[in-house]
Amino acid sequence: MFIRKLYILLIALLTAIVASAQDLPKIVKHGNAYQLMVGGKPFLMRAGELGNSNASTADYYNRIVVPNLLKQNINTALVPVYWDLMEPTEGKYDFSLVDNVIKTSAQNGLKVVFLWFGAWKNSMSCYAPAWVKKDVKRFQRAESKDGVRQEILSPFSSETLKADRAAFCKLLEHIKAVDNNQTVIMIQVENEIAMLPSARDYSKAANVAYNSTVPTRLTDYLAQHKSELSDTLKKYWTGEIIGNWKTLFGGSIYGEEIFTAWSYAVYVQELAKAGKKIYNIPMYVNCALNRPGRKPGEYPSGGPLPHLLDVWKAGAPLIEMLSPDIYFGDFKKWTSAYYRADNPFFIPEHQYDATAGAKALYAFGEYHALGFSPFSAETKQAQFMPPVLGETFSGDAQKGTLTELPAAYNLIAVCEDYINKFNGTVSMRGVLLDSINQRDTLIIGGYKIIAKHDYTLGWSPNAKLPNWNTEGAIIINTAPDEFLLIGTGTVLNFNSLKKNTNVGILEIQELSAADGKTVLRYLNGDESHQGRHVRIPDGEWGIQKFKLYEY
Repeated sequence: MFIRKLYILLIALLTAIVASAQDLPKIVKHGNAYQLMVGGKPFLMRAGELGNSNASTADYYNRIVVPNLLKQNINTALVPVYWDLMEPTEGKYDFSLVDNVIKTSAQNGLKVVFLWFGAWKNSMSCYAPAWVKKDVKRFQRAESKDGVRQEILSPFSSETLKADRAAFCKLLEHIKAVDNNQTVIMIQVENEIAMLPSARDYSKAANVAYNSTVPTRLTDYLAQHKSELSDTLKKYWTGEIIGNWKTLFGGSIYGEEIFTAWSYAVYVQELAKAGKKIYNIPMYVNCALNRPGRKPGEYPSGGPLPHLLDVWKAGAPLIEMLSPDIYFGDFKKWTSAYYRADNPFFIPEHQYDATAGAKALYAFGEYHALGFSPFSAETKQAQFMPPVLGETFSGDAQKGTLTELPAAYNLIAVCEDYINKFNGTVSMRGVLLDSINQRDTLIIGGYKIIAKHDYTLGWSPNAKLPNWNTEGAIIINTAPDEFLLIGTGTVLNFNSLKKNTNVGILEIQELSAADGKTVLRYLNGDESHQGRHVRIPDGEWGIQKFKLYEY
């Protein structure tokens, strides 16, 4: 009898362990895209990243950060963990800040993505502990071509990797031990890892590596994906698979950047490999993008940039996502570069401005994003918050830059069941409209849908302005001939794919932005221009359910 009870107890324990492992946050394939699963259910990160120093005391996080995040309909905080504060003395750890973030976030319904500010933050090594910074013999620095040491730890230093990896593993051990509610759902490994002010490190160890044989792990990958490689890789890779870096990629700074990308990728892979053995939750690396017209080293060299993604995929296969930090340039250009079949889509940093809300909608609708996260979100005091969920904004409020993100996040929250259901399918699309991109044409649900900026209607307020607001929306084909329009400043017209056939609007329901279900009004008159279009005006953030028919 005792043995039988013991057997049952062991089975129950093993079942609980397996169930616990299965319930860990993870990224899974869903249709043609991916979903982040938390507690066994899809989770959309309506995120906000903290300013660099704003998790450095518990009081500031509790008193300032959390309340300001919650005001903006944010459900996920991207929070730095500082190596220098966590391990001020080698081998002695202080997890009080980590514990506070987990506890306070859980109490307020926030999930957390921890950002490991370890060996590098924005290329530099400013968050390395003093005992690392001062010991330049043990923890070698990157060097310029002239042999000048940089405020950058060399990725070729075995002691740096050993110490960084040990601290990273201790962090994951601690999270695993204390995070009983799965508050921490993801880890960012380092931060905007890249080399400055040259294309590569010229330290002694780096030079030895540069003159050594290129690892077959990289050349085999490049050969297998030859037709899919970026123009940069096609241009600078000779196609040979045996030789040193200069032989295979030429002696220019662009070949050196490929070498740098590989060195960082294999370093990060070592952290991920060790960390995942302890606590296997999703990990990603973020990227500082390259400004046009600048050369490697003039921009941060070797990060997971669009032209180097395959180098990173080969070097760090345990990293689930390579993600762009977008502060400038063509948003559609950057996002399309990272929307790949082998790369779950996430924007961990975006400039917090008046375009953030529209771009969040576009990211979730068009790229089926796991999440979107403006930077320094907690510093926005939200003085221009929407008055009541479901109401529109006044003209004065629209002039602020702090209403758009909370409004967009509210729409995403109330429509998340639809977004999750149609994730990875052709039934969900996104549009992003501005002065340059005034219209877009989509084929959804058997109809040709022409999405236009609200200002293309001559009677729309501000239509005569030279610079138009950025507008965005999600369009979902929820059932045959039935659709949802979720967003702002968007007008939809419809054409049939059949000859000599017209498309009409049967019905338009304006749904409450408070719950996404309650019908506020039926918009079949002036609001639809007597059945000519479906429209959410500029300055309003809404949800409309409509039905089409052909005649």
